[in-house]
Amino acid sequence: MVQPVGSMSRVLLATITMLALFTTPVRAQVLASPSDPLLALRDQTSSGDLFRTLIAATVRRHPTVAESTANVDEARSGVDAAHDLRTPRVDLSLTSYRVLSRAFSNDPLNIIERSRPRNRTDALVSVQETLFDFNATPRRIKAAGARLRGADAALEANADRVALAAISAWYDVFGYRALTGLTRSFIADQQAVRSGVLQRVKAGVTAEADVANVDSNIARAQTRLAGYERGLANAEARFHELTGAPAPAQLSRAVLPAMGLRDGAEAAAISAKSPIVRSAQAQADAVEMDARAVKADRAPLLTAGIDAGRYGAFENGGDYDIRGTVTVRQRLFGQIDANYKQALARGRAARARADRVTEEASRDASIAWADVVALETQQTALEAAYLASKRAREAVLERFGASRGSLFDVLSAQEGFFDSASAYIQGLIDLDTARYALLSRTGRLLPTLGIDPRSARGGE
Repeated sequence: MVQPVGSMSRVLLATITMLALFTTPVRAQVLASPSDPLLALRDQTSSGDLFRTLIAATVRRHPTVAESTANVDEARSGVDAAHDLRTPRVDLSLTSYRVLSRAFSNDPLNIIERSRPRNRTDALVSVQETLFDFNATPRRIKAAGARLRGADAALEANADRVALAAISAWYDVFGYRALTGLTRSFIADQQAVRSGVLQRVKAGVTAEADVANVDSNIARAQTRLAGYERGLANAEARFHELTGAPAPAQLSRAVLPAMGLRDGAEAAAISAKSPIVRSAQAQADAVEMDARAVKADRAPLLTAGIDAGRYGAFENGGDYDIRGTVTVRQRLFGQIDANYKQALARGRAARARADRVTEEASRDASIAWADVVALETQQTALEAAYLASKRAREAVLERFGASRGSLFDVLSAQEGFFDSASAYIQGLIDLDTARYALLSRTGRLLPTLGIDPRSARGGE
């Protein structure tokens, strides 16, 4: 049926009016304020004191740090024990006996047994000191000192890992909150589009299939939202588990520290002083020094001592003796050679592990530097892509409002805008976490945050 020209004009005018009405909320969201809410995520940061205090508290309370602190205490006691090898060893004993029953014949062979008193109390003192052991003791002292340095560096390394995990949890919450808010806004935009399409369907100027297309987009967005909300719940639970406190309601980007590096080569060089490398090198030094001590054990050992005894301390007036002894001892055969070979093998294995850890740390630091450089370039591109998709969406909505575009163009522009916005948020998170990872790989994370893991030490 052919409609009169006047009737067609009225329908066209009504359609254009409805399009302008239902696209207004979408455009208003884009142009509502001169400052873009998404770009504001880049410029807003949380309080530096809040961030550092929270990360420091996480490090102090974490069981891994408590375990490492106990290992340091154990290693310190090992140093004391090694130094005690240089001091004389004193043994005291007090023995008292009483004969309950005895019977001897007149046999001259048991005259000694018959002459024993029925009761006696003896007090004995023995003092022994090593005079010369071919430097076995000094080497054990050096090994204990190396173990203490290794345990202390391991404490720093574990505290560094805990701090980095807490920073990651912080950014997980930040990212999922931003993505959840973005998706909810996107769904609101799509629902506004759906309302406009329904008006077009009622006016008879579009097919109901267009409503189905919009509903499909809304359903996909709601699926994304459900995934982001699940991720947010997991991130907040992980944050609470790590820090012992719920995530702050107003959580923004952390304050970004200065990198202070020129290139990847400098980052690789600095990584040689990172805690994990220092720990591995110190442990290797300790094992090698142990092997040298075992080698010294194969040589003769010269000791001197004094043995004093007071016999019948309560039964007679003054029976005693004092003896001085000098002993040269050398162990032959047995397990001494096998023990030395085992110690040498352990030393080679520990040194190889230390070399591997050093090489891996250098490689990881170089990769971390390259990640930061690449992500900075990527973030510039993502920001440009976001702004371009934002302008493209505005243009499509304006054309659609003037009845010069299709619903497919609107949905594609909306989808492109959402993808570029979510990519921008993810890129921002990746860049920030990469910067903190670079600090960790070069051993500067804890000093930058002003965290001393030794402050978490318990009682002695």
